[in-house]
Amino acid sequence: MQNILLRFSLLCFVVLQFNNNAHAASTPPDHYLVSYELKYSYSQDSLNKFWKRTHIPQIVVPVRNAVDMYEVTYKGIWLDSTYIIAKGVLYIPKVDKPSAEMVYCHGTRIGLNQSYGVQDFEQVVTMMHAVDNYIAIFPFYYGFGGGEKEHVYQESWTEAMATIYMIKACREIYEKIGKSTSGQLFLTGYSQGGHASLATHKMLESGNFPEIKLTASSPMSGAYDMTGEQAKTMFHSYTQPHYLPYLILSYQYAYHLWPGDVYDVFKEPYRTKMREVFAQPRTKDFGDVNAMLPKIPGEMIVDSVVDRFRNDPTFPFTCKLKENCLTNWVPKAPVQLCACYGDDEVMYQNTEVAYAAMHAQTDVVHKRIFGKHLSHNPCAPFAILHSKFFFDNFRKGKKHPERFTGGKKMILALGIDIANRQAKKHLKETGKVEHDALASQKGKK
Repeated sequence: MQNILLRFSLLCFVVLQFNNNAHAASTPPDHYLVSYELKYSYSQDSLNKFWKRTHIPQIVVPVRNAVDMYEVTYKGIWLDSTYIIAKGVLYIPKVDKPSAEMVYCHGTRIGLNQSYGVQDFEQVVTMMHAVDNYIAIFPFYYGFGGGEKEHVYQESWTEAMATIYMIKACREIYEKIGKSTSGQLFLTGYSQGGHASLATHKMLESGNFPEIKLTASSPMSGAYDMTGEQAKTMFHSYTQPHYLPYLILSYQYAYHLWPGDVYDVFKEPYRTKMREVFAQPRTKDFGDVNAMLPKIPGEMIVDSVVDRFRNDPTFPFTCKLKENCLTNWVPKAPVQLCACYGDDEVMYQNTEVAYAAMHAQTDVVHKRIFGKHLSHNPCAPFAILHSKFFFDNFRKGKKHPERFTGGKKMILALGIDIANRQAKKHLKETGKVEHDALASQKGKK
């Protein structure tokens, strides 16, 4: 056993050293911003009408200002240390006073096209901050929305770089449009966005980006424990079987783990189906992909690969998953980890494992895990509100940012209670937990 562990440690060390060398920065460009274009200008009146039409409660998220939305094209660093074109959107509150910056990292997407503005649920979440005097940054990640290269799913380095270099580019825009900032920066995101926001937090505290000071982060329902709790889903009935082929094909693209044709790791008919799904340009999203796959994800993989994953700790795929886990490091800026006990897509144990490992070494980490009847999508509104209130407290200079006022606690408790009662009733009547009506893009992670 000791020999196996030693081999695993040595191999992962070699992989990490190779990866660190691959990430050595080349000469940076003079400017990271390539272009920016005003795409939509939302008046306060039009936002109030949208809030009413979509039942966003003003008592919880009031519309305090108008918002301009810009499409942003920028340069970010890639795995081979060249600079590539990436995309995102920026929401600027139309107020004269300084604004805090907030970055929202979005959830899992397979289709490469991106929607803009109120057509995209997660951008509505971003706008919920912008209407309250937050500059709200929404990176698409590499490969999406017309950006270069392919998206590498659940890969912490590229997630962080796409986010950090968009922050750099947006700060060039502020100078051009005369927008001032308060000096506070917050990170959040849901599902894959939880993983991406925590990866960005970790990278910002690596010492490589001293010009970007982080105030706090609130990652939500992320798969941080990729070789532990989240890996267990691969061998049981699982609602999101697309997770496994997306990981395998992404890591092959980034790390070249399998010699020859990577699609040979899939059994037929999944080999042919996945080759079609992940061909360029990608148009299907994960709901379509899930319908093509077995309920137990491991059943689509050839037996020899499954055996290595289960039994060989030196398996390169395992090493790379381990490298992209985000459970065992010590943050300096405050972190609030949010999740739900009823999540059947990204198991809440990811949050428990990350919190336990971090909290053992620092007291800046907090957790909020909500009702057992809240599955992945219904969990999102409560995690989002807790994150915003967490950030609001920092803006107000409170000594205990994790503590909410009585009014906000009452609103959140009431909302969770209503959702729990509705979920219990639906579960009793149909045997299924209904997804939240706000999650208009069904199944979004």
